[in-house]
Amino acid sequence: MLNEDVLVVGGGVAGMQAAIDIAASGRDVVLVDKDKNLGGHVKDYGALFPDLTQGATLVKQKIQIIKDNPKITLMLGTEINKLQHTNNTIKANFISTGNPKEQNFTAVVIATGFDNFDGKKYGEYGYGRYPGVITGIDFEHQEETILNTPIKTAVFIKCVGSRDRSKGMPYCSKICCMYTAKQAAELKKAQPNAQVYIFYMDIRSNFKNGEEFVRGVMENQHIKYIRGRVGKVIPTNNRLLIRAEDTLMGVPLELEADLVVLATAMVPSKSTQSLVTQVGGKLDANGFILPIPMAESENPMSLTKGVFYAGACGFPCDVKEALNQGSAAAAGVLGYLQSNRGAAK
Repeated sequence: MLNEDVLVVGGGVAGMQAAIDIAASGRDVVLVDKDKNLGGHVKDYGALFPDLTQGATLVKQKIQIIKDNPKITLMLGTEINKLQHTNNTIKANFISTGNPKEQNFTAVVIATGFDNFDGKKYGEYGYGRYPGVITGIDFEHQEETILNTPIKTAVFIKCVGSRDRSKGMPYCSKICCMYTAKQAAELKKAQPNAQVYIFYMDIRSNFKNGEEFVRGVMENQHIKYIRGRVGKVIPTNNRLLIRAEDTLMGVPLELEADLVVLATAMVPSKSTQSLVTQVGGKLDANGFILPIPMAESENPMSLTKGVFYAGACGFPCDVKEALNQGSAAAAGVLGYLQSNRGAAK
């Protein structure tokens, strides 16, 4: 009988969804994550746009499904240092608490997620040096404290590291417009008297109900969108002086704030490159996974023979899209296993 064990690398929402769907077919799945907890970034998120489901709630639901399915074996606090194609199997080398282990698999899903752009690369904004300057990810981690700390004025700066060839990445990180709108709305809801500004290059809300969500933030929450770049953040009088330009009006602006939030880019995870190249896959110019052309594969999440991917290791995506990609990768695995079984008869 063929060994049909499947390896899923990455325990974020995309990896969890892939493991759940594969195991639901009766296949044995090993779900590996270098962290000691499942959920990736999402476990630390507050409300998720646009329906404002809590990130922790979503992750807990997925974890319970995984724990209730004996077909899924968890290996947390474990890293994969090598993947190698051997005939029709893929050999994985694990490192867990210093003890190496090997296991063969018929198929693999890579769901290694993303890293966050280092806001310190924009020295003019003072991240890491000035109290009150944080990133959007910091906002998620500190949301309860932030919402309960009196704030007169808050400034959100979009595209920090995105669409910037000089210091960041040339691509759009896709979700920053939406999570910035969500965070600004959460702050305004908690503190109705706060003045909240969002500096933007343009607004990309190409998600279902995204345009309506952003429009509601502007019109119902009275959050002020200013088209222009912030040139400098300067600490002054125990506050933060913002120097910027309103490019629509063609005038310079100065205002003082208590909180500055940088919408930093999503960048490729450091662990993705080595795993992808080891199995003969390719990366695009920005370091994200490059799938097999659609004309050469029946599944859009196919990376190479027996290897699939899901989530933000392929390109920045929101939580819903990551879940959908996890299911798509699982479908690819099941189709591949079925074709292998037919070939083996």
